[in-house]
Amino acid sequence: MKTILSILILTFLISFGQNKKTELNGKYYSVDNDFEKWSIMELKVNGVFKYKYGLGACQAEITGTYSVENRKIRFKNDREFTENYLESVRDSLIKSDSTYFGIGIPIYPDLSLTKWKIKKNSIKPISEIDCGCIVEKGKHKKR
Repeated sequence: MKTILSILILTFLISFGQNKKTELNGKYYSVDNDFEKWSIMELKVNGVFKYKYGLGACQAEITGTYSVENRKIRFKNDREFTENYLESVRDSLIKSDSTYFGIGIPIYPDLSLTKWKIKKNSIKPISEIDCGCIVEKGKHKKR
């Protein structure tokens, strides 16, 4: 009897977590989007995100995973969008060809540094996110 009850509770908890991600599924557009400035967060059911942002010609797209804890979203960038990875790539290029010495590495925001609050039909970073060309701090509404 305890085994059956344990299985039911475990199934309920797993399905509850999946429902939260299903509810969040979709694209969220910054309310501060402008003619040339924009920020879009796409959350997928499988716990994967895609974040796109830009200001004029300064544009980027990063991917990673997310999890939900207490009405807050925690993000983790994919490895290729982390500072340590980019620096190691740059260092290996410099070792193979010294002409790469003056080349800087791209700046990607580390989304793991801040959580995002979940509201009724929107999400919002708790603190500012420095994307290099823009600083994002506004609400993103689901469309």
